[in-house]
Amino acid sequence: MAAYMAQRIIDGAFDAQGGYAYVISKRADLKAGIDAYLTQQGREDLIL
Repeated sequence: MAAYMAQRIIDGAFDAQGGYAYVISKRADLKAGIDAYLTQQGREDLIL
């Protein structure tokens, strides 16, 4: 689930709601997995 959510952040699906911050506010339990996926994909710039 974390990888899916991270990919959706990369794709810009949550930009209107604040992207990364919005997803983490709703699913804080996935933060470590999302951070790891974004790092693996070279998108550390999306991590706040």
